[in-house]
Amino acid sequence: MSEATPIFDAFMRVDNIPSKGRRLKVELDEVQRIALAKELKLDKLNAFSAKLLVLPIKGGLQVNVELSAIVEQQCVVSFKPVEQVINECLERIFLMGEMPKNAGDGSESFIDMEGDELPDYYTGSEVDFSVLLIETLVLAIEPFPRLEGEKMDIDQDETQFSPFAVLTSLKRD
Repeated sequence: MSEATPIFDAFMRVDNIPSKGRRLKVELDEVQRIALAKELKLDKLNAFSAKLLVLPIKGGLQVNVELSAIVEQQCVVSFKPVEQVINECLERIFLMGEMPKNAGDGSESFIDMEGDELPDYYTGSEVDFSVLLIETLVLAIEPFPRLEGEKMDIDQDETQFSPFAVLTSLKRD
């Protein structure tokens, strides 16, 4: 991602968040979707919206995200457009302060080892959740999109493509 001008922002003041949390809704307009699609090398980004619920926890924030998007890419077989509907829900923990370089003996941090993610870190009274939203979108995009039912037509014997095919010529009687 380029650092010059953000495509969109999802800033929230995080000081004095009420115990029931604070909500943020992000909906990209057409210009922002075109810019994000270009940045992510997608054919089109037909829709992008997210709902965030930010809850205070001891030492940081719990962020619950519901992200919805419609992505259009080329099929890897026929090069026809393939539309993918993305609906992702996730929960992330943000801890106040800098990421520890080497935590010394006696230091203490909350880390949910059974969770999927290590915590993120933030400083200051505002957090921009746009990176989290873009990261979530990128991880949900199908890397090799195909139209339903499409397969690669390979007329040749598949054993030719085996990495062990060369070894058959070395076979001794």
